[in-house]
Parts: sequence; C-alpha cells; structure tokens
Amino acid sequence: MALRFLHASDIHLLDLRGVRPWRYLNKRFTGAINLALKRGRSHDHRVFDAMLAAGAGLGVDRLVLTGDLTNLALEPEFALVQRTLAGIGLPTTVIPGNHDAYTRGSERARRFEAYLGEFMAGERLPGAGGDGYPFVQRYGDVALIGLSTAIATPILNATGRLGDAQLQQLDRWLAELGAAGLTRIVLIHHPVLEGVAKPHHALRDRSEFAAVIARRGAELVLHGHEHKLIEGELPGPDAERGVPVHGISSGTAVSEKPKYRARFAVYDAGAGRLTRTLYQWDGAAFERVGESELRARP
Repeated sequence: MALRFLHASDIHLLDLRGVRPWRYLNKRFTGAINLALKRGRSHDHRVFDAMLAAGAGLGVDRLVLTGDLTNLALEPEFALVQRTLAGIGLPTTVIPGNHDAYTRGSERARRFEAYLGEFMAGERLPGAGGDGYPFVQRYGDVALIGLSTAIATPILNATGRLGDAQLQQLDRWLAELGAAGLTRIVLIHHPVLEGVAKPHHALRDRSEFAAVIARRGAELVLHGHEHKLIEGELPGPDAERGVPVHGISSGTAVSEKPKYRARFAVYDAGAGRLTRTLYQWDGAAFERVGESELRARP
C-alpha cells in the first residue's frame, strides 16, 4: 500500500494574546524584536490555509510538518497550532524544531509534546531513552521515522542536537524497517548535509547522524529549518545509491525572493517507488513547478 503525503515545514503560526510581559525576559526578548521588525511580516497564516486547500485537491493522505510550528514556544501559539491541525480533517505527523523549544522553560515543560502529542502517535522502542523520539508510523509499505533536534539554545543561536539515545534507536529502527522491506522516510528539522547551515544554525551531531545513514541506509530524509529548498544526498551502505535529502522552505513565507518563497512537496511513496511533485507560492496560489522520481529500494 502506497502513501501520498504533503511535506511542509517552518509554518511559524503566531498568537501571543494574553502573554504577560515578563515571559519575554529571556531569549524571547530578541525573538519578539525580530517578530516586530521582520519575521512577523515574513509569514502569513493564510498561505498555510491555501496550502491545505491545495493538498486537499491533490488527494493527499497525510500532512507531514518538520518543525518550527511556533515562534516563541508559548502556550497560545501551541494552542493555535493544535486547533489548526485538529480542524483540517487530515491525518498529520509533526516533529519539533528549535523554535518549538525556544527557552529552557518550554523545553523542560515539554510543551510541544503536551500540546501536539496526538500527532506523534506511533511505535517506540520499549524502555529506551530519547524522550519519546524516534517514533515510527507505518503505513503499508512506508515507515515515517520522527526525530527531534529541538533544544533550547542561547540568544542568536539556533543549533540542534539528536543525542546518543536517539542515534542508537535510529540505528535499530532503520535496520529493522529495512529488513522488513519498508520505504524508510526520516523526518528531522535541522539540515543534515555538510555545509548547508552556518555553525550557529547547524545540527551539532550531524556527522554522527550521517554515519548512521551510511551504515543502515534510508530511502529519503526530509527537513526544514533554513527556509529554502535544499536537495542533495548522503552516502548510504550501497556505494552506487545515495540517500536523497530534501529540505523545504517555509510553508507560510511571503518573501519576494525566489529561493525563500513558500513551498510544499507531495510525495508518492510505496514499495520500490518514490516520486516528488513540488509546488511554489506565486503570491496568489501554489503552482506546480516540477516533478522528479527518486531512487527507491529495488
């Protein structure tokens, strides 16, 4: 059985109503300034609404969001995201990004999981660490593997980390799901290709993640974070068959710069088949801008 899903990321839904001033006396102070001067005008919830409408017309089975669903990891933002996703009538899978663990308090409270745990239901290894990650969702011949790189960081820093527990479990899951012949799609927020992100934006254990992929393989890695289209490959266990890596731009961006325009991708995944159709916002609607066939397992 195949799965048709829509991949989007970095939707940054904003609702700060009722937030007390003292909640900004931390890293959120600079984040709020950025919202006022730039980010608040760079994203529009209506673009996400248009994306969902387009996805419905394309007959997708599932929505997949790879992190940064909020801006400052505050309760009203998470409540807005929860209401929005619960109301679209489409099964949804989410993972967190750095903005979803913006401060130590939001990370300790596991606010992302508290509000959005229903969208991360799946299999987990018994008795393993990793704070509930990775989780695995199986759909016929396809397995989605959700990771978290979301950690609280200092001001002007947006790095991520998986940690040893997640990396060890990822290794086990990729081996098990690969042996079962499933199309393995890894969901992660931070970029995993070398040199794509600046040091203060990068995945701290990127090389360790790449080593797991090189050892176990996967059919596709999806991410967000950089708000632009990213395409490449990581080495896999088959020297002649790399692992495709696709990063997607923000799903609510209203930038006029071509590389930062809002985009989403629709994937048709199944046994031995994996294709992508890419859509881009033109200021009024999403237009189809390309289709490609990926090298899936034989």
